[in-house]
Amino acid sequence: MIGSRNESCNGAAAVPHATQTTDTRPITSDGRSTALACLHSHPMNRDPTAPEQSLVERCLWAITARPVLVLVAAGLLTLLLAAGLPRLYKDTRADAFVPPDHPARVMNREFRTLFGLGDPMVIAVVNDGPQGVFNPQSLALVAWLSRELEGIPNIDPERITSLATENDISGTAEGMAVAPFMAEPPADQEEAERIRSAVMTFPLHRGALVANDGSGALILAEQLDPDQAQATYDAILQLVARAPLGPDDRIHVTGEGALAGYMGSYIDADASRLNPVSMLVILLLCWAAFRTLRGALLPGLIVFATALGTLGLMAWAKVPFFVITNALPVVLIGIGVADALHLLTEYYQLAARHPDWSSRQLAVTAMQRLFRPITLTTATTMAGFLSLAVSALMPPMRWFGWFALFGVAMAWVYTVTLLPALLTLLKPRRSPVYRTVAAGTASVTDAMGRALAPLGRFALRFPRLVIALAAALAIAGFAGAGRMAVNDSLLRAFQKDEPIVIADRELNRRFDGTYFLDLMITTPNAEDLFQPANLHRIEALQRHLAAHPLVADTQSIVDYLKQMQRSMNGDDPAHYRLPDDPALVAQYFLLYSSMGDPRDFDHLVDYDYRLANVRITMKSDQYADLRRIIDDVQGYLDQDFNGPAIHGQPTGRGYLNYVWMSQLAQAQTTSVLLSLALVLALSVLAFRSFAAGIATGLPIVITVLGVYAYMGFGGLWLSASTVMFAAIAIGLGIDFAIHTTDTLRRLLLEPEADLDTVLADLYPGTGRALLFNFLTLALGFGVLTISKVQILTEFGITVALAIALSFFSSLMLLPALARLSPRLLGVDSGASGTPSFPSRSHSE
Repeated sequence: MIGSRNESCNGAAAVPHATQTTDTRPITSDGRSTALACLHSHPMNRDPTAPEQSLVERCLWAITARPVLVLVAAGLLTLLLAAGLPRLYKDTRADAFVPPDHPARVMNREFRTLFGLGDPMVIAVVNDGPQGVFNPQSLALVAWLSRELEGIPNIDPERITSLATENDISGTAEGMAVAPFMAEPPADQEEAERIRSAVMTFPLHRGALVANDGSGALILAEQLDPDQAQATYDAILQLVARAPLGPDDRIHVTGEGALAGYMGSYIDADASRLNPVSMLVILLLCWAAFRTLRGALLPGLIVFATALGTLGLMAWAKVPFFVITNALPVVLIGIGVADALHLLTEYYQLAARHPDWSSRQLAVTAMQRLFRPITLTTATTMAGFLSLAVSALMPPMRWFGWFALFGVAMAWVYTVTLLPALLTLLKPRRSPVYRTVAAGTASVTDAMGRALAPLGRFALRFPRLVIALAAALAIAGFAGAGRMAVNDSLLRAFQKDEPIVIADRELNRRFDGTYFLDLMITTPNAEDLFQPANLHRIEALQRHLAAHPLVADTQSIVDYLKQMQRSMNGDDPAHYRLPDDPALVAQYFLLYSSMGDPRDFDHLVDYDYRLANVRITMKSDQYADLRRIIDDVQGYLDQDFNGPAIHGQPTGRGYLNYVWMSQLAQAQTTSVLLSLALVLALSVLAFRSFAAGIATGLPIVITVLGVYAYMGFGGLWLSASTVMFAAIAIGLGIDFAIHTTDTLRRLLLEPEADLDTVLADLYPGTGRALLFNFLTLALGFGVLTISKVQILTEFGITVALAIALSFFSSLMLLPALARLSPRLLGVDSGASGTPSFPSRSHSE
């Protein structure tokens, strides 16, 4: 309801330190009546036209003078930004983790174009019957799927690889024959056995195209446009649903293209569950904090407008929605409510002390008292996200940092403008949490506030023990940091019981693997790959790779040449070797192209026979495994392979994954150091005290080290999910320390302030507000634990843990330091024993 502005201001007599006034004229609707003279006596309630007012005071009086205008402006801004939401699009490709101009991505793009490679959809037909897939029904299913895949819009019909599309190379009385393994599905089991025999004697396809035990057959389908992976994956699932399965036949769909497609629908479903739950949790906590409808709905309105506007801006800026962006609305909901909680706490405390104040008086006074600390905490939170944005080399994390920074700033703008305007429009209401008490005394809080008293008593009674416990946690953190391993995997994003994870596990058990690392082989001149010396070096490279325990198989043009040499010698296995004459090599390629499709080798060699691809097949995409393979490959290339005549370089999907994962440790270190430096500098400047700034930073240092202890001793990887926690935890966790330090310093300014009384009074008021701030943030991030995206679950757990550590360390360590010596918070004791600060107005 809209409140009347005709309220008596005789409540001003109850303001502490106020000079009495007899002016009780009503306040007019424009808020500028001379009746405001009754507010002059307190620095919080001056006439907005008074020349001695600060800029903040004048702005607040101006905002609350025209609350409807502010409300309309905020609504129009939100609608304008939200109008871009239909333009928002997803990018779930692994490429998204590497900047578009990074040399590795540029080379990979050129490599894929040259050899026609992409992230394939892998479809497997599996049959555990006596004949495996080599029975008429299963082979007919392989042929049917291969043919039907050609009709899916984003599948390249020329790049479908299966038993139904590949050629056999065999020997005849005349020399070499090139013919399809399966021109038509077999009519009987005898024909199926003939196909088995041909495939199993072709070393290149055994383990790659068919399972080593014959229990499965693969179909690899390349996409034309990787951005359409989700639609393509959905179309393949529809195709699989209507496939004519034979007895014991099962179909699995996986592969790097399928991972991107599955992730698209996965995060859609995840977002539709996470965001409403997060919003509901925040609303319930806000209601519990104040037990009033406006106390729940007004913060909810702030965070809803913030999340909507931030995602809208992302769409207008044409920045895609990445996997980790799924956490952004949840993060903004949890963060955006914090300032509103503090403001409403002050508002309701003022309403309990001064029941005769107008809505506008309450809103302006509450906002002015808290403007400085909430602006500082907003700045430090933004500093945390800024450090993430500028230190992250991976675009998803960089954009997460920038747009979270914008969202935090937007929440602050709405809090300092829209919230006071809304409170001005509504009639004053008291919260049942705060009782009306004698004028000029502190409000009495409910059981939630009193519950923190034991925490305070412990910190005040055992300050040295509190400090010792913090030091022990710090030592454990250093030890834990030394145990952390950098590792990640794209498949780890999914729950273990998801169909795509089950499919990946099945295929990697039966086949050589579903993950690929490519080596780009370059020679100076056309047809240099006809030279036996170069071919033998590639063969030696493959032999070296085959000895690596994590390499399942390799494939190159060398394997086809060896099969041709064998077929030209009566299929004698002893002749499975390279020809030693470059003219014979050229003749083999010419002979093959006359009988088969010359494009069969496009994925392994270029038209001029100057460039080649050596494809390495692996069963794992974990960074730890990739690093071992790539380190070994690069060492061999540098020492035994590269030279003027031939050169090799890693590329492809596996190498791109290695590149972005290898940046995780650097990003973590840079973001931690930068965010710590920024928040400490802001704290020192804000408190105008080096000691106070450093003391304020101590709880957050303990927090980061505490999470490191959890990660190191808990076996948690430093990965895409956990690397972001530190910068965010520093930016958020410092808020508790800032509010605690600010309140302690303000209370100690009171005349004849008694240290024990001041410290004890910290917990019922500021402590209670911080408690609900902690709960909203911890439970807001805790909502991510119900995410089905594993990386978001880990992210939510680590940030929630960091917030908990920040809350408890701030409310225990800082009072303990003050108990030992107020100087540790930058408070000097004068001759009279009264603590003193650098000059600052009481209104601060």
